[in-house]
Amino acid sequence: MIEANELIKGVRAGRVLHTGFLEPNETAALVAKLRQAEVSVNVSGGYPGAKRRVVTAFPENIPEADTPLTALYVAEVHDADELRVGLRRNYDADVLGDIVEHQDGLSVIILREAANENSVTVRGKTYPVQIVELQKVASGSRKRQTTIVPALRVDALGAKAFGVSRSYFAKGVAAGNVFVNGQKANKSTDAEAGDEVYAEGLGRFSVVSVQGETRKGNLRITIDVEKS
Repeated sequence: MIEANELIKGVRAGRVLHTGFLEPNETAALVAKLRQAEVSVNVSGGYPGAKRRVVTAFPENIPEADTPLTALYVAEVHDADELRVGLRRNYDADVLGDIVEHQDGLSVIILREAANENSVTVRGKTYPVQIVELQKVASGSRKRQTTIVPALRVDALGAKAFGVSRSYFAKGVAAGNVFVNGQKANKSTDAEAGDEVYAEGLGRFSVVSVQGETRKGNLRITIDVEKS
């Protein structure tokens, strides 16, 4: 995996660089280091709410940059773990992102530069692999919203972000399925402005700003939400 110092050095030399796919805690740690070094970053997993994502670092004179992604589709295979094992015979682990389930097969997000239409062998049977565009693979949504919450506790924020009950989201926290900046949250964890929260099966949200208290003592906040 490309290291933060290597990315920083490359960007300061005028280059656009990217990592392979990273887990949420790896992504959060790397992005924090890059932003501390005042390096511009873009993070993408191929669809809203993706778990594994690629970090792209670029010079400040470039308005925006990302790393091209695509997907590999395999029909008639429904075991994601077995498919990943099969693909690992042809691909390094860090070029493979999330696996998305379909009614008739599976797709895996992949770095476009690495994609090819080789076959894949799963449990002794060989299946053809098709390259498909991301818009055919996964749906999801992104939006910015301003809302009122009683506190900055992650369960209160998560309930508002994903439109679920606070008790439901708290169960996800207790089960170890919620992360703040890549670290597992607990029932007393808060999320402040600039923090990112990832919830398995739901997506992620970032706290953009906290505007202050309402007359009733609640908090008005703005969040960016990605629903998977």
